[in-house]
Amino acid sequence: MKARYKVIVDEFASAIQLGHLPAGTRLPTHRALASERAISLATATRIYSELEAMGLVRGETGRGTFVREILRPLGSSDDQQRVAPDVLDLNFNTPSLPEQADRLRSALRQLATRGDIESLLRYQPYAGRLN
Repeated sequence: MKARYKVIVDEFASAIQLGHLPAGTRLPTHRALASERAISLATATRIYSELEAMGLVRGETGRGTFVREILRPLGSSDDQQRVAPDVLDLNFNTPSLPEQADRLRSALRQLATRGDIESLLRYQPYAGRLN
């Protein structure tokens, strides 16, 4: 079962990506979110931190938390037109794996905490890295 805060993170992420929360929208304060969702203030802060780490929102001290502009590349699924109702167009097929968002979030968090993230920007040994 998914942690409650992750469910809320995914709800916000989905609303932002679908355009229900457009760029520039001010999100509720941490206290208001905690009150609305019956969660602790620390959990509300964690939710906004996750969204910020995902690049979906930005916090401005003294002003609040705002939805960032999300740029979608051409060919992303939301700008595709159906060819015909009975045709499945696989030109832009993307796999949908169970818990894909959680796995990516975890992998990125591990990379960020290793401390050598800059080394990943350079050429790697032809046989791969040891760890």
